[in-house]
Amino acid sequence: MNSWRQRVITGVAVLGACMSVAHASPPSPPVSPGGIVGETYRLEPAYYVQCHVPNAEVDAVLQAVAEAVQLEYGRYDQVAFIDAPGLEQFRPLEGSMAGAQSSAGREPTTNVSFSVPRDAAVLKRALDAIHRVHSYQEPVVYVHEVWRTRNSGGDDDNPNKWWNRGKP
Repeated sequence: MNSWRQRVITGVAVLGACMSVAHASPPSPPVSPGGIVGETYRLEPAYYVQCHVPNAEVDAVLQAVAEAVQLEYGRYDQVAFIDAPGLEQFRPLEGSMAGAQSSAGREPTTNVSFSVPRDAAVLKRALDAIHRVHSYQEPVVYVHEVWRTRNSGGDDDNPNKWWNRGKP
């Protein structure tokens, strides 16, 4: 194909794309999840924390975090999730307290997770508590910025709620 013909085809394609954009409806403004409100819930920003904890230390870690930040979720406190126990694999490297090792070891651990309001001071208190009581030199902790739902009322008579089950 000669260069003149290629330029014409390219020009027509660009013109067509411009026309499509010019006639397209304007994009919707971005909506923050905080603007999403249901009949019985709302969303709020939070930090979601996940931590691998040796099985024998789960209660101590949860107690320390609950004492530091209460782990409140609405009208409840000490709200956390404890996964089924699994195995964490690792190999200590040079400079670790265990010293360099040639093969990986495994430790029975549990993934503990919880959320706190998106407030850096609250998050720091929770992380400080984990690091204070956790036995690892390098605790495996992940922090995610998330949106969590919160009850805003209006569904007290919902027949699917546990307190209404069995009522006529």
